[in-house]
Amino acid sequence: NPLAIISIEANKQTYRFIKMMAKGFLLLLIIAYTSAMKCSVDSEVRFILNNFNRGAVTRNVDCVVGSGPCDNLGNRLKAEAPNAVRQGRCGSSCTCDQIQVRLVVNKLKREYPGQWTRVVNRFS
Repeated sequence: NPLAIISIEANKQTYRFIKMMAKGFLLLLIIAYTSAMKCSVDSEVRFILNNFNRGAVTRNVDCVVGSGPCDNLGNRLKAEAPNAVRQGRCGSSCTCDQIQVRLVVNKLKREYPGQWTRVVNRFS
C-alpha cells in the first residue's frame, strides 16, 4: 500500500528529527554546564555574600571610600571597587573575577543602595 509506505517514511523522518533535536539540546546543556563550572565562587566572595549585614557592609564601605579602617577583606574590596564601578556588562565574555565582583555588587545594590551610591561617588 503506497500510503502506508509514505506514512512509515514520514514517521522515520519525524523520529530522526526528534533524535537530532534531542542530541542538540543535550549538547547545549553540556556546554552550559561546563561554562558554569569553569567559574566557581571563591571562599572569600562566598563569605561576603553569606555575611551581608548592615554593620559589615557599613564597615567595609567605609574602608572602600577611605573613611574608616581596613582589614584584609576591606583591602580586597577597595582594590576591586574602581573596576566594579566602571565595569559595564560583559555578558558571556566575563572573566571569573568579573563574575564574582558582579555577584557582590548586585547584592550591595539590591540590599544597600545607599552604600553602593557612596562607592560610586568615590570612584566615578
